Amino acid sequence: MRRPASASLRPGPKEWAEGGLRRNPYQAPRNLSCECREGVLVLRVCLPSYYLKQVAQEVVARLDGVQAVDNQIQVVTPASRPAPG
Repeated sequence: MRRPASASLRPGPKEWAEGGLRRNPYQAPRNLSCECREGVLVLRVCLPSYYLKQVAQEVVARLDGVQAVDNQIQVVTPASRPAPG
């Protein structure tokens, strides 16, 4: 009996990064996007501060398989959001 292709795949840097960021006590980003190609991990999400942007980068930089981080996280503070209406 053949296994589904997804069952034979082991988690890689992308999955570890997403899981680590979602479990981080400082933040729990919902619209998180990670992509890893040839050891470069690309982070995409909106966070409310530059501090959290740096924390996110530090969390993923230590993962096995990550040689560099392309931090494309956008900082969106309450003052920079458009007013509803």
